[in-house]
Amino acid sequence: MLVMLEFKRCLWLSQSLLLGLLLVCSLMIPSVAMHNGGVSNFGNDHSTELLYILGFSSSVFFLILAGWKVLKMIPKLTGIAILLFGLSALTLLVLLSTFPRHISWSYSVLHDDLGIALYTYEFMLSVWLVIKLKSSLTIWLIIIELTGSIFGLMSILKIIHFLFIGQAIGSIGFALILVIILPEVLAVKLKHQSRLIRA
Repeated sequence: MLVMLEFKRCLWLSQSLLLGLLLVCSLMIPSVAMHNGGVSNFGNDHSTELLYILGFSSSVFFLILAGWKVLKMIPKLTGIAILLFGLSALTLLVLLSTFPRHISWSYSVLHDDLGIALYTYEFMLSVWLVIKLKSSLTIWLIIIELTGSIFGLMSILKIIHFLFIGQAIGSIGFALILVIILPEVLAVKLKHQSRLIRA
């Protein structure tokens, strides 16, 4: 189905552009990774600011587009579309809160809280997808995401100093779950819906 292919393409673009552009940022400013900095530092440096904005904004755009593709395939599947719209909204809020975070401690805390909310949302979405489609692959992918989350949390708590690495590992794990597992879950729902129509 053409719409399903477009849906998959939107998911891949939402994650590959974000992670790819952040990778370029890390190569331009490797000190962020080496000195326990988070990816938000790329949004506060003039040399990487544009790439940071492009990465996050393209992710937001293609997540919204993916949500609309779901509604185009099956208008009744509003739940999955809303999940994607929610993910795009949190991603946008993290992007927008990056720039004023150095103005005051309150803005910095707000940005950190939004970042935690985004990662929590991503992990809960991953757990839901893994429950929907259990396999050795999904288990390994969520272990990767969980490992990154633990590294990130321990870095925030100053127990270890691998915030960037934790964010990278967690984001890769989530991205793979989103682009590989979500289309399969959606395909199952499409088959179920078509059977109901035939019945």
